[in-house]
Amino acid sequence: MGEHDFQLRVTKGYKVGETYPLTEDEMTIGRSEENDIPILVPEVSRRHAVLTKQKEGYLLRDLGSTNGTFVDRKRLGGKYLLNSGDTIMLGDEVYLIYESEFEGADPLEVTPPSPMEVPQTPPPPAPPEEPPEPAPEKAVPAPPAEAGPAPDAPEEDKMEKEGGQKTWMWAGIGCLVVILFLVVVGLIAFDYLNLYCTPPFDSLFDFLYTCPS
Repeated sequence: MGEHDFQLRVTKGYKVGETYPLTEDEMTIGRSEENDIPILVPEVSRRHAVLTKQKEGYLLRDLGSTNGTFVDRKRLGGKYLLNSGDTIMLGDEVYLIYESEFEGADPLEVTPPSPMEVPQTPPPPAPPEEPPEPAPEKAVPAPPAEAGPAPDAPEEDKMEKEGGQKTWMWAGIGCLVVILFLVVVGLIAFDYLNLYCTPPFDSLFDFLYTCPS
């Protein structure tokens, strides 16, 4: 590196893009034009901060400024050895980036090689031809299945038939019970009313019962 290794570059606030080479062992920053790096902004104190040269770089120290000195948004409480790429904030109005002078220089342009200098590579060999795929074999149709015996009737049909037969059987039993009930009731009523001697029943039951004269 050369004699002056570092600089401050303004990224926000007063004179954006301006660079200040760090050439002295001690350099002050502030609003007064007597400072080595004058920042003419009301929010910056007259003597805001000082930079002191060390073997490794520059040491930053706040000089009791009103709005404070920050490095990467952290308020500076004492001395701080700057690293390349650190952002110094004077309050919230001025940002200065601490960097090497070579970092702020424009990169060198690279001239592309002339067509004569570019080696020409031979074209890649053509891939080998693949053999044609064999034609697919025709599927042989399967012989028709022989007709087997008819399947048995489903279990549900059998159950329905059995249920119908049981229904008719219970219906017949019910009818017989009703008839017997009516016959018994009729006999009880006949005996209770004493209809043996009443025509025409007296002639029908004369072999069983003798009516009084």
